[in-house]
Amino acid sequence: MSPNHASAVQLVLNAGALALDFFARRATLAMSTKGSLDFVSQADRDIEQSMGAAIAAAFDGAHLYGEEGGGKISDDYWIVDPIDGTANFLRGSPLWGISLAHMRFGQPDIGVIHYPVLGLTLSAETGSGLFINGKPGKRDDVFDAARVVAVGENNRWAPDAIGQVEHHLRLKRWGVAQYRCASISLGFAALGRTDGYVERFLSLWDLAAGVLICREAGLESSFGGEAVAQGMWVMVGTAALAEDLQPISNLVTG
Repeated sequence: MSPNHASAVQLVLNAGALALDFFARRATLAMSTKGSLDFVSQADRDIEQSMGAAIAAAFDGAHLYGEEGGGKISDDYWIVDPIDGTANFLRGSPLWGISLAHMRFGQPDIGVIHYPVLGLTLSAETGSGLFINGKPGKRDDVFDAARVVAVGENNRWAPDAIGQVEHHLRLKRWGVAQYRCASISLGFAALGRTDGYVERFLSLWDLAAGVLICREAGLESSFGGEAVAQGMWVMVGTAALAEDLQPISNLVTG
């Protein structure tokens, strides 16, 4: 693990401790909505602000692009989702995470996802392979005959289009899961808890770290679209899943 990779992991772990404190007293948090079923809390804002200061200190003034505060996209920057799965967080579910990636020329080269309630951290850098809780790990595919794929859903992806994706997958004998959290969906694919994940109308901060982690775990991983809020799509999965998704890829990629 390179020094920058290790520093990014520690920075996200520190943010996770702050997030757990907010989680324990979430009933007292100020909250607002950005759109239908799209929430933002005081925790999102405070954690992002804290991480911005920490990144500037750890990486010689490097700047952070965040879901809540925005920032500047360049050829070399960090991008964060301070709490991915805010609705899950607010409802008391453990299925939420903190996602941080370093972007170089439009591609992630360091990625960290931390699930504070689960006590689990996934990370990778280009060419490193998968790291689990700071140690080299590998994807668990022992029971890959139990075929499961996560399909995301959000307020911009039409229910009929999501239904077509799920219908196709079920006809191909895939079980379908929904976690309402991109970092959970990506991390579970990297760990081998599912065979992959697809979603349309995501944002770069949702997927940047997870795509790299999935790629380094050995999955076929791709993303595209415009690097604006809810302007992107993601597809990660095993070779078998990628083959079965091919006929309906336009429903995901647009």
